[in-house]
Amino acid sequence: MRCFPWFIKWCFPLFWIGLLIPFVNSSLTTQTPNPTQLPTPHTFRFQNPLQCLKNEFYNLNLFDCVPCNEVATGAGGLGKLQPDKFSCKCPPGHLSIYERGKTWPTCDEICTPDRSDNCTSVWLPQPRPSDQCSYRYLNSTSVFASQLPVHPIISGIILTKTNPVSSVGDCHSCDMVHNFRYKDFCVASTLLRPYLHYNAFWQATTPSRPDANTPSHFGDLKFVVFFCLTLRNDTACQELANLCVLSHFSLEKHSPCSAFLLTQVSDVVMKYAHSGEQVRSLQPFLFYKKGRVTKELLSKTLQLPDRKELRLFSTTISLNGDLKRWGAFQPEMLNMCQQPAPSLRLALPKKESEVYCQLTLERLIDLANQQANDEYISVFLNFSSNWQFLLHQLPVLIETLTPENQRPHQEEWQLVKRFQLISASPRDNRLHHTLPRYEDAHKLQQYYSLRYAKDIELHYTLDKDQPDRVGLPLIRLRYHHIDIGPGNASLAQLYPFRLKITYEQVKRDWDFLILEVALPLLFLLAFAAAVFRLQNLRRRRKTDLCQISSLMEFLLQLAGNLACALLATALLLLLLQTSHLRLLKILLYPAFLLQFVFLGIKLWRSSQLELFLIDWERPRSSCEGQRLNLDSSSLCSSVRTFVAESSVSAWRVLFTANAWIRLSVSQKYSTLGQVFVVVAGYQFLERFTRGDLVLRCCLISAVYVLTYLLQIIGHNLFMANPLQKFIDLCSLANISLFSLTEPGFGYYIHGRSPHGFADTDMSSMILQLQRTQNMCGRRGLLMDSDKQSYIILPPRNLHIYLERLLLPFQRSLTGSLSQTLLYQKDIVPSIDGQMERTSIAYASVNRFFCAFIDHAIKDMDYIIKEKSFLEQMLNCEIENYITENKGTFYIDDSFSFSRVLLLGNHLNIFVLELLLLLSIFLITSNLLIAAATACVFNLVLRQIFRYWVRRNVSRKTLIDERFLL
Repeated sequence: MRCFPWFIKWCFPLFWIGLLIPFVNSSLTTQTPNPTQLPTPHTFRFQNPLQCLKNEFYNLNLFDCVPCNEVATGAGGLGKLQPDKFSCKCPPGHLSIYERGKTWPTCDEICTPDRSDNCTSVWLPQPRPSDQCSYRYLNSTSVFASQLPVHPIISGIILTKTNPVSSVGDCHSCDMVHNFRYKDFCVASTLLRPYLHYNAFWQATTPSRPDANTPSHFGDLKFVVFFCLTLRNDTACQELANLCVLSHFSLEKHSPCSAFLLTQVSDVVMKYAHSGEQVRSLQPFLFYKKGRVTKELLSKTLQLPDRKELRLFSTTISLNGDLKRWGAFQPEMLNMCQQPAPSLRLALPKKESEVYCQLTLERLIDLANQQANDEYISVFLNFSSNWQFLLHQLPVLIETLTPENQRPHQEEWQLVKRFQLISASPRDNRLHHTLPRYEDAHKLQQYYSLRYAKDIELHYTLDKDQPDRVGLPLIRLRYHHIDIGPGNASLAQLYPFRLKITYEQVKRDWDFLILEVALPLLFLLAFAAAVFRLQNLRRRRKTDLCQISSLMEFLLQLAGNLACALLATALLLLLLQTSHLRLLKILLYPAFLLQFVFLGIKLWRSSQLELFLIDWERPRSSCEGQRLNLDSSSLCSSVRTFVAESSVSAWRVLFTANAWIRLSVSQKYSTLGQVFVVVAGYQFLERFTRGDLVLRCCLISAVYVLTYLLQIIGHNLFMANPLQKFIDLCSLANISLFSLTEPGFGYYIHGRSPHGFADTDMSSMILQLQRTQNMCGRRGLLMDSDKQSYIILPPRNLHIYLERLLLPFQRSLTGSLSQTLLYQKDIVPSIDGQMERTSIAYASVNRFFCAFIDHAIKDMDYIIKEKSFLEQMLNCEIENYITENKGTFYIDDSFSFSRVLLLGNHLNIFVLELLLLLSIFLITSNLLIAAATACVFNLVLRQIFRYWVRRNVSRKTLIDERFLL
């Protein structure tokens, strides 16, 4: 069963999808997913709360109406949950049961013994308490296990208005021995046990115990976390997010931010997790993910509904999680100065885009009293996509949050989605004498520290090509911390404040087109070329491609193609000067590794090809009356000639084999000359690079590529073709070369001499020259042709027959002594027997190939044809006539057999050397070290390849390795 059509059918669509996903997410993207179909933590479709239906509540995190009955799960809750504007709750007369893994509670009706209707639930047999209860009780459902004769036991938390330990419906007492009091809740201690570790954050951030009039922000942290993570209370989650902002986005393990960091930031490890917390996507959305996502977010462009100004929308949440305000956002909301704030008009002039002033400490304290740590702001941009008006939450970069936020690399930034204009830490005044409120100095005793945003910047980009599109605005904040110590602070102290709106007109850079357009296309081309290579290999091998060997071949070709694609991308970036060092390293280092693996395996496989040297010449006649060797016949005249030891001319074979070894390590260019020109050019032009490492890499690459091209052109124009010289040598030696890189593919060099023999004296050589003046001898395989180089697809039986011929010789080398004696006519010393077997094996192979080339084997033949233009261009065989007994010889005018030599791999070697040169230069910043490394690498490569070829020639041609150079 052939699986190649199936492979193509599935691989190409999957590859297209993989390429299109990052392309769609790039800054050219104009399509935004519909939030109703695919909710994201950044983009929302705003829906008016007045449009919510009777059974729907309004989700403040998504700005959308959500039905209660659809989100509720479980038999007890389905259909009973009722919307409570911003959440769902159980109706009066029902218990709320919170189970692990469920978003919403299960509602169960309260039944009492005095009821006569059909009521099966027996959660609380006590009478119903009155509505004027002091507490609501939270406890585990396991407490009521003995009271559940009908209802199944549910492992969860029950919320009721009846004290479980009271038998008279008490709802006004809370035993502090086994419970905690929080607002109007009485919470069992066992429920809060997994969250008691949050007390450590309260102790670390609160210098002294606050008095009754001071809000205990972090003292209630464990309760807020419990209500948010366990009871799924959205208001508590909003409060937890505000506490995270109030703590200045603390990264401590027990901070209010730990749950958000765990579920919303990709590169934060599990150190923020706790055994009592559930790892789930926590709302509201507070953090942006770091890394490539940040860069893609900031490079995103959005369609504006109004070309004249930015339309912003904001929400303000109070500290306890309630919505204080939403509506249109104006910069005046962030302005602390007396001057008017800049407007949101696009392309605002610089003199109108900034306001600056000095604020007194008294003014800052008054602002802190006014806001009272109770305003937390999120800003959104109105934009349109797919004929819909959407909201995109603006990222906030707090430069004073982490050192990475002050660096230029956007991938390292930690962006947030909510911020605070000013925050204050109240002072505990119970231990100190305080001044009356009517004195101004009383203000200095209210807080021990302030933190305010001293520098606020709203930055966006305008596209020159599309003026109705802007880059996603970024809010940059820089906070200033003020310690109000006793005796060292004055209300008249001045502190700076700046509010500005900046923009930048940009045109899509070349780096975007290269990385987001050219690189994916190059990857697609590399993949297609590897698939085509695999299909061509299937034609040559006639094997099924659903095999491990075929997969490895595909990955090998893909590695080489991807290395070239990465190098081409790096060179384009260097040429256009739109790259930086980090990007260059990301492109060059993997490219070097891929090319190194590809070239190493390819050269090793090329050196291990099946190689046979065919001697066309019969032994010379020893008749006394013969003066010249011109009367001697060739071996080709009769393939049934008696095989003797003298039928092999050792010197011509050795000469040809050594010439093949020398040819295998020849190159079209000199690496030493390359690096010499590069170093000289670099020393001459270095002063123009201004110390820029990227510009120096561009200079090195340009000089190296130019030198390589000049050497290749000069080699082709002014140097004799070494491949043609080797073919001429084969004709002079009267020896042909038959090689197979695959069992069904190889190369043939027809070296049969037109004169019939090669062993001659001086007088015979002169006579040959005189004959060639009168008649033209043709060297080609065809009588009327001089074509000597061929690409061959031999019959399938040829390789099998060769293995049978060489089997006795191979057994003699690897087998035991008893096996060896089976193939000896007489008991002879092992060395003499080995020489005899080698001679017989070589003569048999030589006789077989002579017969095959002369069409003298009845059941094994071939045809000769030319390749079409398309086949020559793509290096493939579209229409081949291969059977068990029939093969095809293609006339090869381009000397394709160089592909198994260094001459035919000069481009791959050049690519690897250039990648090595640039990689070493980026690591060491020293061109001399990089150049020396490239030269040493080329020398080692040639020596290793020469060693491989030499051993293979000795093994395949049966020539003793001591006779090879």
